[in-house]
Amino acid sequence: MGKIKNSQRKGPLAPKRLQNAAEDSVLGQDSHISDLEKPGTSSDDGFEEPTPKPSKKTTSLPGPVSSIARKKNKFRTDDTKNVKPPTLEEMKELRDTRNLFHSNLFKLQVKEMLEELQLKSKYTEYIESWMESFTAFTQQQLKDGLMQKSQLEVPLNVDMKISSFIFSKPTKEPQLIGAASTGTLLGPKIVVDVALEMPKDCLHKDDYLNLIYDQKRALYLTYISNQMRSYHAYAQDQFAFNYHGNNPLKPVLELTPAAKQVSKHLQLRLFITAPQSTFKLGRFVPWNNNIRPTYYDDEWDEEEALPSTQHYNANVLFDLTLAQNQALLDKAFKGRRNFQDGLLLLKVWLRQRELDTGFTGFGSHILASFIVYLNQQRILHQSSSSYQVARTVWNQLSNTDWTNGITLAPAASQTEQLSTLAGYYDVCFMDVTGQLNLCANVPLAVYQRVRAEAKLAVDLLNDMKLNSFPYIFMQKCPLYTRVDNILKITNYSSIQQMLVLHSKPQVKYDYANYAYPQLLKILTELLQKGLKERVQSILPIESVCNSWPVESKAPVIGQAIQLGLILDPEHAYEVLDKGPASNDNPEGSAEFRKFWGEKSNLRRFQDGSITEAVVWGTAKDAPSKKRLIVRQIVLHLLEHHLQLESNEIQYIAAELDLVYHLTPWFKVSKVKTKLELQQDTDAEALSPNVIRCYDDLARQLHALDDLPLEIVSISSISPISRYCEPMPVLPQARLMADRIHASHIQRVIIQLGQSGKWPNELGALRALKTAFLIEIGEKLKAQCHLNWSITSEGLLVLKWGFCFLLELAHSKELALLKHEVTERGVTKYVDNSKSRALEQRHYILPKVSGALHALHQTHSAYGGTVLIAKRWLATQLLDDGVWPAMATELLVAHLYLQRNAPQAIAAPQTGFIRFLHLLAHSDWNGELFLLNFNSSWQEQQIGDLEHSFRSDRQSYPPLALATSYDQQHAGRLWTTAESPSLRILSHVSRLARHALEMIETSLQSKDLRFVRPAQLFRGSSEGYDLVIQLKSDLVPNALSYDLGSPFVSFDQPNYLLPRAGKDLLARIVQQLRSAYSDYAAFFYNPHGGKELAIVWRPPTEFAPKAFKVTELQACTPCNKGKVQVVRETLVEDFKVLLKDFYLRISTPEELKREQREQQNPKRYFNAKHQETEASSKPKKQKLAKAAKVQAPPKKKCLIKSKPLKSLS
Repeated sequence: MGKIKNSQRKGPLAPKRLQNAAEDSVLGQDSHISDLEKPGTSSDDGFEEPTPKPSKKTTSLPGPVSSIARKKNKFRTDDTKNVKPPTLEEMKELRDTRNLFHSNLFKLQVKEMLEELQLKSKYTEYIESWMESFTAFTQQQLKDGLMQKSQLEVPLNVDMKISSFIFSKPTKEPQLIGAASTGTLLGPKIVVDVALEMPKDCLHKDDYLNLIYDQKRALYLTYISNQMRSYHAYAQDQFAFNYHGNNPLKPVLELTPAAKQVSKHLQLRLFITAPQSTFKLGRFVPWNNNIRPTYYDDEWDEEEALPSTQHYNANVLFDLTLAQNQALLDKAFKGRRNFQDGLLLLKVWLRQRELDTGFTGFGSHILASFIVYLNQQRILHQSSSSYQVARTVWNQLSNTDWTNGITLAPAASQTEQLSTLAGYYDVCFMDVTGQLNLCANVPLAVYQRVRAEAKLAVDLLNDMKLNSFPYIFMQKCPLYTRVDNILKITNYSSIQQMLVLHSKPQVKYDYANYAYPQLLKILTELLQKGLKERVQSILPIESVCNSWPVESKAPVIGQAIQLGLILDPEHAYEVLDKGPASNDNPEGSAEFRKFWGEKSNLRRFQDGSITEAVVWGTAKDAPSKKRLIVRQIVLHLLEHHLQLESNEIQYIAAELDLVYHLTPWFKVSKVKTKLELQQDTDAEALSPNVIRCYDDLARQLHALDDLPLEIVSISSISPISRYCEPMPVLPQARLMADRIHASHIQRVIIQLGQSGKWPNELGALRALKTAFLIEIGEKLKAQCHLNWSITSEGLLVLKWGFCFLLELAHSKELALLKHEVTERGVTKYVDNSKSRALEQRHYILPKVSGALHALHQTHSAYGGTVLIAKRWLATQLLDDGVWPAMATELLVAHLYLQRNAPQAIAAPQTGFIRFLHLLAHSDWNGELFLLNFNSSWQEQQIGDLEHSFRSDRQSYPPLALATSYDQQHAGRLWTTAESPSLRILSHVSRLARHALEMIETSLQSKDLRFVRPAQLFRGSSEGYDLVIQLKSDLVPNALSYDLGSPFVSFDQPNYLLPRAGKDLLARIVQQLRSAYSDYAAFFYNPHGGKELAIVWRPPTEFAPKAFKVTELQACTPCNKGKVQVVRETLVEDFKVLLKDFYLRISTPEELKREQREQQNPKRYFNAKHQETEASSKPKKQKLAKAAKVQAPPKKKCLIKSKPLKSLS
């Protein structure tokens, strides 16, 4: 009987105490060892270095550090004589830590995780006692004889069933196999595999043919299960059948113990195997046939050779060779803590990427066998540490090619040529017998994905600027987040049609008529041929098969398929597929035309060639339309070759791009412009119009004559210049009554040449700036015929229907803002909130905008990802005052810049899903998001910033973002302590997790419908105390696609143009927050939301308090001379501030009740009265409007400022 070792592991994937890890200091540079590494039996324990004797010439440390050091040395006793010198083993540990781990922190994190994964003694003891009990059961309670009928269903679906089965009790004791035997069990669900060998007497020499062996194996398992259920020791346990690895020919028994101490986390699986001597292993070579065509009533020409059944043969060989392969693994792993820990690290890494799931999964037993192979090849030494084991496996995985075959078998026992065996499989890794391919069911795409992930792990480990531990081990990376598009086919009739019409007989026999691998082969071959360079990889996305009660019939699985497509951004969106020339290669041209069908046309190109070609769009198509080219190709191929209609399949791509499309309520035809606009457009497609307009305006500004100072640089800092504006910006800005009206303004920063004549007083300098802007406006009007208007913020310029706000930046203004004079008359320059805001807007933001623009040029999906992310945050009632828009842009940029994905993101929808993962699983308190644009930060600067962040975390905001342009403000510039606060961060994390659950549920369901945008992009109405409804005719709707309000139904939209730069609702909400943030939190949708949601602070804020003159705001006198804040009084104050915007206040429950009663809430208290007034006075309103239209515009009378001449 197998014994389980105490060195086995278990536990959650995430260590609980990683937050207490030591500082990230490279050993060798910092001799300090963390206090977490206390002396003990572990070989990783640290030591204290001997303190050198002070020399006569001592170099004092600068500043207060020197004084602290002197104080410590003053009272310190000399213990250097008692410190032993480091041993050779300790020196080796230090050298390995410096060379391999790069940092003390990574080493401690790995050590901590391995400690958390240790298996508790109660599980070890229970497994040992259960094995003893089960061994006794197999020897005493089982009897030989003809198997009788039972209440249990045989867990196997076959066409022709055998008539009878004679049971023989096992002659060999049950054995632990897999992780339970090698000591590498991994939680949180501990699965213990037990193998019970079916005796040779149960099988005949010809049972290897036509699934007879598989049927007897299933019958043997059924009999054992039936006897166990009737035995008193297992009567309370839960019994279920399941398919091992989603293989319908591999049923196993899953037993969940009834013992309370282990029932939650422990499960036992019973495998039935056969002795290796039952059949000759040579019968199962890949080129042999062991399923005859007559088994499926098919006809086969006797003159032709029978097709090979290599995959079915490997399925039987797995059982026959299990004992010998397990013995090899036990020999390599038992008693070797380093190998066990290394395999545990690899299993955590593999599970986090979900590459070990399903029929095509790259199982952890392959990694265990690969460790043995590397040890045999002397690439991996027996004394290697656990980290070296994992690193070597990743390195060898990424650099070796298994398509040509590798083997565990000794050279003498490898009877067949390895190249010959490899020709029958995509991936070839032969076992110790030289007969079984351990990777028989692994497709080439999955193997390549494992290699790519392994290469990424090595690159992350080699990056000394990065703590790679969370990216390799802690971050969950589901497969659907790694792919750009998903193809989903779940229709039963469509599946059967594909199998009957398009599955080849040899493939059918090879997989024993299992539908899933046949579908996978049909679809991948077709799509690879059609998509070519457009797709990097086509991956199967599988989920684990659910178990079923032993009394129920075995389910038919594999009747649905999901494929994930990883696109190549350089070729995926090409609009032309060009075939061979018709004159030079008529056969190739005919084949091309046959493959593409009616889509192929003979075309003549500019180089004079005449070829067959398929056109999928035009070069002028919008980016969102080009992203659907791959979808268009796949649907055409499935319809043309497999006769599948579009309603029978689902192709998931760009469903969420709808949220930044132009709303259909607004008609583009009403916009008067010379630009070409289409009704089916979106914010991303409209951005180039604004950018081209800005470029033309910049040229005109540079070309202005007779300016007092030369314009040095012009920079746009608006989100649209970075392709990050989620609202469609149309050329509808207008000059009405000498005022510019626009829904959006584009901010531009102008820097002028140097001059020493600027005034030294802040007010005078700003007045001179205003005069300079007026001068620019007059020259734009005179020389370029552009309308303009001056405001307190800058110069508004109207061009092509777009509105630009010009600001002047001068370094002297920043210096004057920092200028302070102390009581002693000493002049100081101190940073403050106003100076930081000005420095950010005038000097740092232009550089960051340029870097983000360049990032979008490199990764075309960046802008679209930001648009979806901003729309999602806005629909969750999070505006810029709660969650800054730049925080979203920088977090998404962090996704595109970081190196924890093997390939770039090619689709905005995929980028948004990864953004949700970032929000859902980030450790806000312990993570500093660094954006090193153009690698302008040096390694030392990054290290200093990270050290400052860890040592002085309280001085940084909850969300710490830093770019390489932030200078001394790194980490504190883009967010504040309240925007976003810790509560908002935790709220956003919960929202992101909920959104991911909805996405995963829709992907795993058999329904063809992907999660609808309205489900993700409509906030919840729960959790709010009050809702203030605003007058819909005073709050203009956003031009983006409206997905509705969480509180009320759709209302009649209005698209009135406000005055440029005047967002009255945002200003009122800012006033409410500044005055009442201690008592309430305010939320609204900045993208056209017409409700203001309120959450009251905890009741302690409204408790009576002592009377203080400085704390009387919103207070009401109460008993015993105290004052109290009353909520009803606050509500009245809200009404006063909202003034004309206020419509009514109600609770979310009242609004829900009205919705259920199908009674639309009254939009006005006196709605009927207003309607009668409106109907009784139509003529006066029309006359008033006509008068406004006919009134001549007032002329501007501007006085030219004389001080402008003094600057020249």
